[in-house]
Amino acid sequence: VALSLRVAYGATPKIVTDFSNSVALALAFGGLVLLTHYLGLLSLGQGALVGVGAYAALHAVNDFGVPVVWMPIAGLLAGTLVGAIVAIPSLRLPKAYLALLTLSLAVAYPIVLKQVDGNLPVLLNGSFVAPSWTGIAEEDEHIWEFFLVASYTAVTLFLVQGLLRGPIGRAFIASRDEPEAARAFGVSVYRLRLYGVALSGGMAGLAGGLLMIPTNFNDFTHYPEELSIKMFALAMALGGSRLISAIPGAMILIFLPVWLIDRNWVVEYGWVGLFKSEGFIYAALLLATAYLTRGKGFMHLLDSRKHRKLRRAPLFNSRASMVADRLVAIEDRVTQIEELVDERPDIGSRQDATD
Repeated sequence: VALSLRVAYGATPKIVTDFSNSVALALAFGGLVLLTHYLGLLSLGQGALVGVGAYAALHAVNDFGVPVVWMPIAGLLAGTLVGAIVAIPSLRLPKAYLALLTLSLAVAYPIVLKQVDGNLPVLLNGSFVAPSWTGIAEEDEHIWEFFLVASYTAVTLFLVQGLLRGPIGRAFIASRDEPEAARAFGVSVYRLRLYGVALSGGMAGLAGGLLMIPTNFNDFTHYPEELSIKMFALAMALGGSRLISAIPGAMILIFLPVWLIDRNWVVEYGWVGLFKSEGFIYAALLLATAYLTRGKGFMHLLDSRKHRKLRRAPLFNSRASMVADRLVAIEDRVTQIEELVDERPDIGSRQDATD
């Protein structure tokens, strides 16, 4: 919270807008974490689903008069619907077909959007004026936009993470690790995966709707197929089992090109330009992930450290459990002896009766 306030009030409007975009895209990366870690599925079309959400949010305002504050909900619904439509045929086939179908979606979406909206950008017919109770000046609308995006993102990540910590998350992991065993217990693996892909698409669509808040216009050039590939590469490189691990990927996606442009590295040619290019950095990051983390992602290293700390709990915990086990064993033995003692009078009485 303190960092958000410092960024919102202390940074330039351009930096605040970039932060708003990265916070919005954290939802799309969270959807990838859901697919890869909890379901073991691969999606190469997350950028296209972001574009679907942006298109739905913008036209919900321009064509249907939806208030701009609620337009991200239209992106959420559109992303969920398209994600489910993509998942219905592909999930009945091997897992690789979902990756192929989403990659096709990433390639086709900018072409379709260009045909629908034309070559020129489509402006949002609305403005984000902060309410008077916020104390934000009218010319500082970028601050209010940042707070709107951050609020949507924080609430969504909190709700989805809570959902994944419960029985639904455990069912997702069971369908990933032991699908046959899950089916044996009456769990519909296909339905679980369908729900997971739809939820991931909804998070990406909501991210697209939130991008319309700081951007205020939509264009087909915003969603090239490279966007989906970069998002997938960053999700694989960072890894992690919690949705909060999606934030670093979104920050890299937005601020790495800005950092390269500020240093004029994008205009260099030859081998030097290759080593300083964005594509080379992504390739180096993936190679480092493969060699240093065995493909599990850098955020997985932090998770494993926490698990090691938990395993190094105070020794008295293990000793206490051993003492408790021994006490239970002694109690069971005493109970058996008491039962034997209770049976002796019966034996004696039978002997007397015989005599």
